[in-house]
Amino acid sequence: MATDSSLLRNDESKELRIVLLGGRWGGKSSAGNTILGEERFESGRQRTAKSDDRHATVAGRKLILVDTPGWKGHLSLRETTEADRREIKQSVCKCPPGPHAFLLVVPVDSAFTEEHRRSLVDHLTLLGDKVWKYSMVLFTCGDWLREKSIEEHIETEGDALQWLTDKCRNRFHILNNKNREDPTQVSQLLDKIEEMVAENNGGHFEVDESTRQMILTKKMEVEAKATERKMQTDKRREELSRLLQGAEQPTELRVVLLGSRNAGKSASGNTILGSEEFDIKKGTSKSVVKRACVAGTPITIVDTPGWWQGFSVRDTTKQGKQELTRSTSLCPPGPHVFLLVIDTDVAFTERQREAVEEHLQLISGRAWKRTMILFSRADWLGAKSIEQHIEEEGKALQWLVEKCGNKYHALDNKNKDNKAQVAELLQKMKEVVAGNGGSFHEVDGRALQSIEEDRKAVEEKAKRRMTKAKEQRKRFQGTNIHLPEMKVVLMGQKSSGKNAVGTTILDRNAFPSCETACCEIEEGVVFGRRLTVVNTPGWWDNSARCTLEQDKEIMRGLSLCLPGPHTVLLVIPVDVAYRERHRRALEDHLCCLGEGVWRHTIVLFTYGDRLGETSMEQHIEREGWPLQWVVEKCGNRYQLFNNKNRGDGAQVAELLEKMEEMVAGNDGEQFSPDMSQVYREVENELKRKVAEEMKVCYVEEMNWREKELKEQFEEEWRRREKELFEKFGDSSVKGKQPAKLKIKPLTALPSKERKIRKEQRKNEEKTSQDNYPQKLSEGMVSQSRGWKLRFWMRNSLEFGPPSMSEGMDSQNSSSNLHFRRRNSLEFGPPSIGGSTEQMWTESTTGPQEALRKRRQSWSPSTFSTASTGQDSGITSRLGSLRSLTISEYPAESDAALPPGTGSR
Repeated sequence: MATDSSLLRNDESKELRIVLLGGRWGGKSSAGNTILGEERFESGRQRTAKSDDRHATVAGRKLILVDTPGWKGHLSLRETTEADRREIKQSVCKCPPGPHAFLLVVPVDSAFTEEHRRSLVDHLTLLGDKVWKYSMVLFTCGDWLREKSIEEHIETEGDALQWLTDKCRNRFHILNNKNREDPTQVSQLLDKIEEMVAENNGGHFEVDESTRQMILTKKMEVEAKATERKMQTDKRREELSRLLQGAEQPTELRVVLLGSRNAGKSASGNTILGSEEFDIKKGTSKSVVKRACVAGTPITIVDTPGWWQGFSVRDTTKQGKQELTRSTSLCPPGPHVFLLVIDTDVAFTERQREAVEEHLQLISGRAWKRTMILFSRADWLGAKSIEQHIEEEGKALQWLVEKCGNKYHALDNKNKDNKAQVAELLQKMKEVVAGNGGSFHEVDGRALQSIEEDRKAVEEKAKRRMTKAKEQRKRFQGTNIHLPEMKVVLMGQKSSGKNAVGTTILDRNAFPSCETACCEIEEGVVFGRRLTVVNTPGWWDNSARCTLEQDKEIMRGLSLCLPGPHTVLLVIPVDVAYRERHRRALEDHLCCLGEGVWRHTIVLFTYGDRLGETSMEQHIEREGWPLQWVVEKCGNRYQLFNNKNRGDGAQVAELLEKMEEMVAGNDGEQFSPDMSQVYREVENELKRKVAEEMKVCYVEEMNWREKELKEQFEEEWRRREKELFEKFGDSSVKGKQPAKLKIKPLTALPSKERKIRKEQRKNEEKTSQDNYPQKLSEGMVSQSRGWKLRFWMRNSLEFGPPSMSEGMDSQNSSSNLHFRRRNSLEFGPPSIGGSTEQMWTESTTGPQEALRKRRQSWSPSTFSTASTGQDSGITSRLGSLRSLTISEYPAESDAALPPGTGSR
């Protein structure tokens, strides 16, 4: 191998073609400059917007080095913009005929978590599976290791990084971009690349010509559509400009900023106002109004709390929703323009579009005509126009732009000296006002009144809850409670902030800021107490996604601090709405521990910075019954944490005091459940949840079958009716035409006789309807083949599924049809392939495997028309129904037709 490497190195006609890949701020551009020995790529905080190549001769080798746009380290591929995806694909075309090596850049100064690993793998799928054959891990920020070797770092970092190095066949190298005077680190890297090329027999990654052509075609289409959009926008602006010139100029502009969290609303407000008016470091927890005079125009801007990107309005807290509604009243008499802030550095998905639509509905459906999209982080676009970004991102963003009447503007908040972009935005907003006839959005007084009434009610309830909590704590005042050692277990749903809580309590980076897959235990001395903190994996808020192994691992945390924890901290975030599904998931997990667990439990609320001036009690009362149920279940014990303020020891000290008070109330008893019983309860609970899911699946399946059966029968009925009508009509034509009867109009009869005639007809119809089911049954019994089906009559013929609890004898010639008039269809659950008890009880196989088999057995293929032999319920009867033909109905018998049909 060394010989091949030296041959490759000595052959000057050979060149090395290398592509740099990795997350944002990982050091790709800096690594490229270190390899090239000079500043060839823009690095630092400058964004790499497109794939770019550089040519150089390094250590006697010809190099082609391609830098690519990075992705957000932990985000999936679907959240990467379409432009960045295209540039990553196109990077291999920058060094034809194809790269020899892909350097996967991973910084060692931050944790490489499972989320980072999944994100990297996700993005490499853009290039196909063959990319791994030519990949090597390039570690950056080597100065952070100090005396530690890169091999030691890999072994101690965790499974995610070890998986990556193994996937790259243990090929890796480390660079210190701050020590560019050391040429050996670059030459060693090139030696390793040449060895990899030799292992691949001098081959390189082959570029798919069809893919390259497709990228170019797509790019041309985008440019053409962007040009067309720009022309339409300019034409519309010319019309509005003429309208503005002919109308009275607005004396002021009142603007409301809307958008998701971290979209850049506050920064955009500061750019427009020309000064740092809004706090961009802290999140906006309530609507804030600021005023200034910009370019001679007085402007009032209202900044609003954002919603989580892609989250439904149901997941937004009640306070957040109320603040959005209230924002319009902060710039009386009402806003002229709503600026909907959308950041350009992440993909705009369909979920985000739905979230925007739902949250704007909180203000009013009329808000769209006054809404303009403000694209933030315009510096991420590079040389690309905003129209190209709109066309490239897809239908979700295009729908939003069209919904806003093709009104948009791009703002670079890093280039605040560029006054032209603000002046153009002001002009566009004035044009929007002119297009709306100078009017403004009228505030909904009833909605504001409702919010005010709710606020007063919440404050009253919050005062009572706070008083109750203080009275509970008074019982322990004056007592000297101090535990030298305490054991704590953290529990909660995923992404609730358990890791950050453990880090804040121990005042050190105890737990990594990534998803916890297994229980972790850390110890430390906090305020003179020996503290043991056990962190457990989070559960899903959707119980159907939980597995037996995950739930058992959560419960295992209790056995890591024997004889048991003093406190179980239930971690709940305050920045999302706490809904019934969250409460149900929590109850499902804690019920496995028994009712006694609640006496040892405290609710720990995280993301306290998001509440702003709102008290914890107000949040509990405002959020509703699910959250109040949890707090009451825990004996009204709760604490609020701000994990961003780790230096605040007061919140930790207060938590420890509440924990000691709770232990005193439990007479010093620790929570020590029987773990074998706990594991059995976990299994039983999972079986129960699987059974519930099976019932839901069953009901959905039966509803589907009911609909299908109804459609089939009605179609068969119409076909039979049509044939009988046609046959009756043909016979009438062949025979003698009946003479038309001259019937005296009913209105021409005397009133007494007319009344008698009406009564006679009414009685005849009633008698005919009463006898019809018996006639039809008798007519069908005479057929050689029989089938059972229960009918109910409403306005039209409807039926329910047959009784499937009895055996089906295909030779049975009897039929049993029952007609009723009902308002709805009703039927009991049938037994599918056995008794009902057997259907819901699965003991030999696991519940999830049983569910999978049941689903397979309920697939549409099960309900085939083949119905011979001893088939179970559904198959045999539906098969016989599907195989019905005209000959199986009573031929030419009025008994088989509804009343009055045969006489028409």
